[in-house]
Amino acid sequence: MFNNFDLSDEEILKILEDYKPLIVKMSRLRDGLDEDLMQEIKYIIYKTLTKNRKNL
Repeated sequence: MFNNFDLSDEEILKILEDYKPLIVKMSRLRDGLDEDLMQEIKYIIYKTLTKNRKNL
């Protein structure tokens, strides 16, 4: 879906915002929303989408 993997931070934030309902849904456990899990999901998405970014 995202073939570039060299997205700007603004583009990644837009993707995270667009997928927020799905991220929240996948972060729900039996006891309710697990915010640590939600942060982990967002971190993995960010890490994956910036993996080809050149270091300065």
